[in-house]
Amino acid sequence: MRFFLALAAAAAVSAVPEVTVVPKELECGNFPFYRQYSSVAGPFSIFADSTGTEIDGNKGTYTTISEVDIATGWFGIYPQKGYATPQVQCQAFGAAEMLAVNVDGNFQPLSISEYIYHEYDGLVFVKTVAPGAPIQPHWHYYANGTRQAGTFLGWNNSTTWAYLLDSQSQHYRIRLLTDAAQKLYEGEFAGFVRVGDPSLSD
Repeated sequence: MRFFLALAAAAAVSAVPEVTVVPKELECGNFPFYRQYSSVAGPFSIFADSTGTEIDGNKGTYTTISEVDIATGWFGIYPQKGYATPQVQCQAFGAAEMLAVNVDGNFQPLSISEYIYHEYDGLVFVKTVAPGAPIQPHWHYYANGTRQAGTFLGWNNSTTWAYLLDSQSQHYRIRLLTDAAQKLYEGEFAGFVRVGDPSLSD
């Protein structure tokens, strides 16, 4: 499955608050619901946050793609609430601790696509074939020093994502904006991506 972004950048108004991003070590102990006896965090949900739209709090799921030489699929956000969602947790894969999603009874690692100049650049991949960037936990702080509730996903100090409704799957695909100057494409809007339980404040 393929989808294409419009080439013209849109001057979109973002609801994303101004925060200082503080990266946490990529280890399961820095994710919600950590179980020390098993060294696993979760299960929990990945969900939309701070988009300023009705999808805030909507949970995520995966969409399979036909290019199995690239990945099993990409992870996105449901357009509405109330859908059943796959389990997500942090666990060890060899020496690395990574986020993973339950696909047909097996937890598959999640990573950020690094297919530069490709339609998949910056998406969250499920079981990617080529190594991708790790998904790291971050905390956010407002200018007054107050911490924004939640653990936020990103990489290399970047935690702002572009959301776009994919016409084929009807899921919002999420693309990490790794450059602060990177613009949104037509139809996209910005937001954060949180992990945990949207019914809880933290």
